[in-house]
Amino acid sequence: MKLNTLVLISMLATVQMSIAGSFTDTATITSVDKIYKTHTIREPYQDCYIKEFYQGDGDGSATNEIVGGLFGGLIGNQFGDGSGKDAMTVAGALLGASLAHDDELKKSKTGRVVTKEVCETKYRTESVERLSHYRVSYEYDGRNFTYTTRSKPFGNTLNIKVEVSPK
Repeated sequence: MKLNTLVLISMLATVQMSIAGSFTDTATITSVDKIYKTHTIREPYQDCYIKEFYQGDGDGSATNEIVGGLFGGLIGNQFGDGSGKDAMTVAGALLGASLAHDDELKKSKTGRVVTKEVCETKYRTESVERLSHYRVSYEYDGRNFTYTTRSKPFGNTLNIKVEVSPK
């Protein structure tokens, strides 16, 4: 029984090899090209400098003008009759807001110059070409082939694996 199994395995292996197979051969390298890739390097740095600011005594908000307009409108509403009363209310609101605004401007003119260190993050950018891989062209059996690799091949020939199978 062992002999039958051995013969059967041998026959199957022989049939398989006659149907499909592979072998190693040598091809001629026709060119090796270096392929480069551009890398962008972005390096952050701090740019610090002294800046002068004008700092007024006013608060910079519109609250004073709004409150002045409300009080002016209330006072203006006390005068006039009918549509004149509406006109006086509007005039009072505008006058009150204007007076509050003028007061804010006076306060801002009595300010002072303040110096402060300001720092900004900026970036230096540099583009660098770096070797990425090699493109190797070779010729075998009158036909040209190409492949890429990370390591440069040595010599003028290349070992290749040739696979043969029926159509």
